[in-house]
Amino acid sequence: MTARRTKEERIAALEAQIQKLKQESSAPKEIKLSKESHGFTTAISAIENAAKLNSVSVGDVIKAIARIKRTGLKIENSVRKSKE
Repeated sequence: MTARRTKEERIAALEAQIQKLKQESSAPKEIKLSKESHGFTTAISAIENAAKLNSVSVGDVIKAIARIKRTGLKIENSVRKSKE
């Protein structure tokens, strides 16, 4: 048989769990993706193929995908300054 825990012991255990969850959720989540990641070679070739077939740049394809998928990604065209 296990001994019953007091209310204070249960509260302390739950507070420890809450602290642990807060620490885990506040830690920045690193995204470790590279061109060697699973599926990236296929995705890259598909994007390049779509750009070639539609006679647009790869950047235009990526912008269209971001807009179509509604990712919230905002890509702004940079304004080139003339050299004077």
